[in-house]
Amino acid sequence: MKQLSVPDEMKVDIDYSNKEVPESVKTFQPLLFKDGDSYCCVLGPDPQLGIFGCGDTPIHALEDWDKHLKGYKPKDQNDEVALYLQRVLNPDDSIF
Repeated sequence: MKQLSVPDEMKVDIDYSNKEVPESVKTFQPLLFKDGDSYCCVLGPDPQLGIFGCGDTPIHALEDWDKHLKGYKPKDQNDEVALYLQRVLNPDDSIF
């Protein structure tokens, strides 16, 4: 799966030991970055094709991303993000 690329200076490290970080973030490790006054979180090639969340703090962005992950519907049978989610959750069922 192609992951969105942002300049290093925009990236925000995620403290996976923080109890406020949703378990889904720990599992899928989406990209967290600062864009102006907002924090954004994405898993996938861009916000439209991937799973995207946004907030005024890093934790709010991660929580918003988690909410969108839970409501995510694959775009089609070749949806790279959905296939990635499936591979992470069921590595033994992977065809790779």
